[in-house]
This record gives sequence, C-alpha cells and structure tokens, in this order.
Amino acid sequence: MPSELPPEQVAAAPARGLDDLYDIARLAERLGVEHATIRVWLSRKVPWLPQPDGRLNGGAVWRATTLDGIEIRRERGRPGRKPKFVPDPSAADVPRTGMIPVVAGAGPTS
Repeated sequence: MPSELPPEQVAAAPARGLDDLYDIARLAERLGVEHATIRVWLSRKVPWLPQPDGRLNGGAVWRATTLDGIEIRRERGRPGRKPKFVPDPSAADVPRTGMIPVVAGAGPTS
C-alpha cells in the first residue's frame, strides 16, 4: 500500500513504534535502578512516576512523551522514608552541672 504522504514529509515524520515505548526494563535502565524498584514504585503509586499508558504482553509500558523530564521529577531516596533525626548542634552546648538529683517516690511501704 503506497504512503499517502509526500516523500519529504515521510522522511520528516518522527519515528514511532517500539522506540517510542518504555517497558519496566528500559525505564529501570534509564533511571539506573533495578527492575524490582520500578515495580515497587508502581505498587506504592509514588507521585512522580506516571501510571503506565498501557500494558504490552502483560507488562506496563509508557510512551516516551509521558516520561519526559522524569529524571528531574524523581525524588531521590526511598519513598515514604522519614528523614533521619539529627540533634541540633546547640544541644551539645548545654552545661552539665553536678549530679542528677534522685527524687524519692511514693513506692510501696513495707
């Protein structure tokens, strides 16, 4: 079947097809993580990872345009992890004076 577009427009048309799709393996390679990490992010529905555009052979796939700028939107670290507690440096400057007083409590009497 001949193309309906003139030859100059056919050459200028962007390549589509499988090069336009990202599966979990290709996305993991792009982000530098393991395949399982992408699956965990999908199950946790991390806000910066868009939902897949579809499924191909049972696996999630995204269009390249859906993933534009994902490296910028990605939050580093583990999603949901609370920041580690770091005490304020000024807390170390509290003067330590003497012994801690022992207060006698109202305990059981014998």
